[in-house]
Amino acid sequence: MTTTEPNRWTDRRSDAVSARKEAYEQLRRASTWRLLAATKAPAVLAILQATFPAGDRRLPRSELIARVGAHLALLHDEDEHRADGAGIEEDSDLGEGRAGRSAAEYVDGWVREGYLTRRDDPQRTETTFEPSPATIDAIQFIASLEEHRPTTTESRLQLVVQQFERLAEETETDRDVRLADLQRRRESIEREIRDLAEGELMLPSPEASVDRLRDILQIAAELSGDFLQYREDLRGVDLHLREQILSPESSRGEILEQLLAGDDLLGQSTVGRTFTAFFRMLNDPVQTRTTQDLVDRLLERDFARSLGRAERERLANVFSDLYEPAQEVLDVKTELYRSLARFVRSQDFRQHRVLLEALQEAQGVALAQKDEVSTRAPFGLELDLSRVRLSSVAQHRLKDPTDPGAPAEAEVHDATSLSVEVLADLVRTNDIDLVGLTSHVNDVRGRAGQASIGEVLRERPAEQGLASVIGLMFLATSHAQEREGSTEIVTWRELDGRDYAARIPAYYFLDDLPVE
Repeated sequence: MTTTEPNRWTDRRSDAVSARKEAYEQLRRASTWRLLAATKAPAVLAILQATFPAGDRRLPRSELIARVGAHLALLHDEDEHRADGAGIEEDSDLGEGRAGRSAAEYVDGWVREGYLTRRDDPQRTETTFEPSPATIDAIQFIASLEEHRPTTTESRLQLVVQQFERLAEETETDRDVRLADLQRRRESIEREIRDLAEGELMLPSPEASVDRLRDILQIAAELSGDFLQYREDLRGVDLHLREQILSPESSRGEILEQLLAGDDLLGQSTVGRTFTAFFRMLNDPVQTRTTQDLVDRLLERDFARSLGRAERERLANVFSDLYEPAQEVLDVKTELYRSLARFVRSQDFRQHRVLLEALQEAQGVALAQKDEVSTRAPFGLELDLSRVRLSSVAQHRLKDPTDPGAPAEAEVHDATSLSVEVLADLVRTNDIDLVGLTSHVNDVRGRAGQASIGEVLRERPAEQGLASVIGLMFLATSHAQEREGSTEIVTWRELDGRDYAARIPAYYFLDDLPVE
């Protein structure tokens, strides 16, 4: 008689498959998977792509509903008794459930399912919407199936090998090995110089050049989709920090000390460090000019003529298209940091903690009694119904939230340009406190990673009025980086109590200013 020994390798593999299945079950509940598996996924994806074309990343609710309504027939073509494109079963209580849902109902359903993200922008009177990261991922996945472009190209392999080589060279700690690598690179460059001087010019084939260029454009296109995920990840870090502050564990004391000391825990997180490094490089004027020169040179190459019009436009604007979404991520990061700092410094977290403890205590009592008290047992407490006096709404005068009323007349002055010499002369003649302004810039920039003149003034109001603004502009011309073609509006209050505003060139302080 033989006995079967347990096969440990088979058991481990079976456990790994089971674990992977459980992980896929979790992913199946994610918005991306549900959108791709929805009955009306082709119609929903086509409508969302048409609703948010390139350049329209965010739309107000009225315009979004109008654009979806223009394609509503595509959604009504499917059987209304099956699951619709939002993954929601047909609800007979909906006003138009039998004849087809309205565009507004579809939009609300897509928000609930996580296909659209709702944003309340204080600068707008109407709620805005944008595609969620899950929708962006789904659209990119379908586009990759439609294009049928293989990713295992020679150019992509070269990009991988080049990055491996660069990382290995930059992290090499053996000085002799690093010196030998540099000598081999020098010999290769000298050999290429000799061949070129002798008239031998080796160029890659036009087909290979076009493949490499398209691979680079694909990587650049994926960057714009990552900005939405950056914002969601930053909000997730903010929520995790707030949960730690309210938790009874000992780690909350350390977090509170760091926040009270002004540490930017959002910027120190993995996603914060990654985005800060990306944003620094994107706003480096030298790097930007160099890269734009390279793009212009590539557009003049013969092989670039085989690109389509849309591809040429993407290549020409490959970096400029990243500025606005990157700035939005930075604004979200800055606002989350300020909100978290106010949450700690105003002691609001103590009230939240008391409320959380009361809820946990009530929940514990309920759980302890759930097996002893029947759900149909009489409740020994009488609750009186609330009463309210009803009257006609006609007696109230409705207020239009979009009507700001009669605005006060603003005094507008003609714009004039100030040179560095004029600013220096103004600083000397007006006794501007440059030492204090330097401290303000370093304080604000140290918390947020970088700061514009407007951000410094919002954090540290102008103590000398217009003189403080002039002092900041003087410091910016010497120590900050200007974003060419961009401006910002700064506000300040003069000593007489009146508020003023001005449009100035956009400068960003990226490093601490020297204290003189």
